[in-house]
Amino acid sequence: MNGVREWATVICLAALSAAMLQSLVPNGSMERMAKFVIGAFIICALAAPISKAVPQIRAGLATESHPAKENERLKSTVDRQYEDAAQQSITGLVHSELKRMGINCKNVQVIMDTDENGSISINKVIVTVDGEAASGRAGVSSALEKTLGIKTEVVSNEG
Repeated sequence: MNGVREWATVICLAALSAAMLQSLVPNGSMERMAKFVIGAFIICALAAPISKAVPQIRAGLATESHPAKENERLKSTVDRQYEDAAQQSITGLVHSELKRMGINCKNVQVIMDTDENGSISINKVIVTVDGEAASGRAGVSSALEKTLGIKTEVVSNEG
């Protein structure tokens, strides 16, 4: 509350000073320049308390949190979500393609790596199918490779 009272006092004193200076300025070409300077003075008087408060607010925020740790945690969470989304997308594609082919899919394993730039590399997809489809694994594998564009290995759940 004391800060608001000081701010109001500074504004009142600035306004009184500006009024006195304006009455002392002669008419003519200097009048416009004087009005400009007086207006800038009033704006500075209004902004001065705010400029003093901003560093205190910024310092208070810096001591309460650790932005580097939060950024690293956020980055790892986003990377994990990208990997999960990629895996779910590929799994959905495999399931829909095998369903179209009339093959029952048991499991889809996506083997991928993330490099230092955050790029996801999908190395291989391992698909486990029913034992009935085991005889046509090579055809299923080539069809999935054609659809996905990724090296695909098809194994049966019998071994």
